[in-house]
Amino acid sequence: MRLTLYYIALLIVAAIFICPYLFAVFASFKPLSGVLGERPWIPPTSLSTTNFSQVLFDQHFTTYLLNTLVVTVILTVGQVVFSMLAAYAFARMHFPGRDALFWVYLATLMVPGAVTMIPLYVIMDNIHLLNTYWALFLPYVLGVPYMIFLMRQYLLTIPEELIEAARIDGCSEVRILWTMIVPLSRPILITGSLIAFVFGWNNFLWPLIATNSTALRVNTVGIADLQSNFGTQWNLVLAGSLLALIPMVILFMIFQKQIVRSISLGGVSR
Repeated sequence: MRLTLYYIALLIVAAIFICPYLFAVFASFKPLSGVLGERPWIPPTSLSTTNFSQVLFDQHFTTYLLNTLVVTVILTVGQVVFSMLAAYAFARMHFPGRDALFWVYLATLMVPGAVTMIPLYVIMDNIHLLNTYWALFLPYVLGVPYMIFLMRQYLLTIPEELIEAARIDGCSEVRILWTMIVPLSRPILITGSLIAFVFGWNNFLWPLIATNSTALRVNTVGIADLQSNFGTQWNLVLAGSLLALIPMVILFMIFQKQIVRSISLGGVSR
């Protein structure tokens, strides 16, 4: 009996959470009058793709999605590579002040992102990179503290004797990192890649501030641009949101276990 009540409660909670997504899917196939009508939660009688074609071709959403994909891939690769290099230095290389430097760097996690937004804007303006592709990924591509922390903690689990043996055999630090550490660090590399990809795909505030050209907009800013003071075309907003959601759903289906693990690790680190 208790188990039955437990499952019923879970179904009710699941239904509450899934209702907004079902509404978005239904609304993306309706005209604006159907979304703002008396019964907007009713499924559409026909699956019209007019909203999607209008968003993709009339609202330049193909450009936004392509920009988002390019920026997210560059950001992901950069964050993983530079974070792994920094994590290896903090975990397995020996130099004066290593631990103090690491904890000072880690303390930057306590600084809210909004605090650094204006100084970052001024810096990018002074080097004339605002409203360029560089502005979209350069501030985030050189590694982030929480990812360096995650990778350093993982590298500390690799036996020091293994690395020392390689050094005695004459291996350079680069060769040790590339031929030994990277293959052994595949789980944390996948986790870090997923965290960086999700962040890059959903990043909104900085692309909104750093760019003002239609050709450089990303999907999040493009969806926001569909709303205006003269009225919001909610059918287009929801169709655009659904298009932006598809890559993340595919990513979740492929890497479900790693994403759950990355969320738990990210929650611990934050």
